[in-house]
Amino acid sequence: MSSMRVSRILAVASGLALVLSLYSCAFTSDLSGSVVGKVMVAGSSTPIAGVFVECEGVASVSATDGSYSLEGISPGDRVVYASGAGYVDYAEVVTIEDSTLHNVYMSIYIGPARLFGYVSHATLGPLEGASVQIGDLIVVTDELGYYEYPDLEQISYSMTVTKEGYRFVSLNVHPTSENYQFDVDVKKLATTTLWSMADAGVMEDDPNTNYGSNSELRLFNDEIRHERFFIRFPLDGLEETAEPSTATLRLYNTWPETNDEHRTILVGRPTEPWLENVVNWANAPLTGAAIAHSTYEDRWYEVSVGTYFSDWLVHGRENFGLLVDTPVHHVADRFVFASREHAEADKRAHVVLDYAW
Repeated sequence: MSSMRVSRILAVASGLALVLSLYSCAFTSDLSGSVVGKVMVAGSSTPIAGVFVECEGVASVSATDGSYSLEGISPGDRVVYASGAGYVDYAEVVTIEDSTLHNVYMSIYIGPARLFGYVSHATLGPLEGASVQIGDLIVVTDELGYYEYPDLEQISYSMTVTKEGYRFVSLNVHPTSENYQFDVDVKKLATTTLWSMADAGVMEDDPNTNYGSNSELRLFNDEIRHERFFIRFPLDGLEETAEPSTATLRLYNTWPETNDEHRTILVGRPTEPWLENVVNWANAPLTGAAIAHSTYEDRWYEVSVGTYFSDWLVHGRENFGLLVDTPVHHVADRFVFASREHAEADKRAHVVLDYAW
């Protein structure tokens, strides 16, 4: 074969190789795919930032709004991977085309957890025999007040703690590590009767007279005659941590029973101090709005005053006692309650206080 023919063949082959090369590059460029989307918490639209997303060696990190973008991926079925701290690794086959939208939904990683802790009272110390319940599972504290759930997950649980003579406790706990300590403080229940330490009636038609030493506390209002009274109970004998659950003012009616209607009662709170043997209608302190609920049955008038006792014992308001009053009623009978000077001690005004400390 002549040298000229060989040269022509080589030239043709080189040209064909160049054409194929250019065609191949053009074909690959035209079919280059991309995938864009957002990374979000599974089952929600909550974005996740800082997640590493990768496909065919092309990588991206999700932005604050969860968005990511991968460019220059060969079209076809490809695997999109994602990983981020606190989430289960993600992998899914995605058909890549020129422009592909694919959102990545990642499940929060839920690791194992051993939940343990101690149940105790601030003053009495560890509590043995307290029941600690999560779902249908119940464990009982030992002599150190210790409880343990060895096989839980790192999710939120509703927990209740009960023990006879102590306040019921209901709370949420979310273990965030494989060994998670959660201590519970409980309060002891108590009931006490508080007897009046000071009481005095006041009368609108006798404004300058003090009735602090009377054995009666009168309640009446028909627009012509208006009688009401002040009363105060001691709090200094209670524990410093006392938190009232209920407080009931009990007043015994000594007035003869009739068929007339019983009066509505209003219990307000004086905003200033008063003295049992000084206070009268003319110098009586101002009083806040009455908010107490009351009932009458079998000579005893009972009024719920728990809000007032909570303000005194928990919120630190000063104890100026109570003002017991009644709105205008032209028909209802009067009340004549036994005061702290009444001869029969068991009929004297008192408060039954249920509290935790």
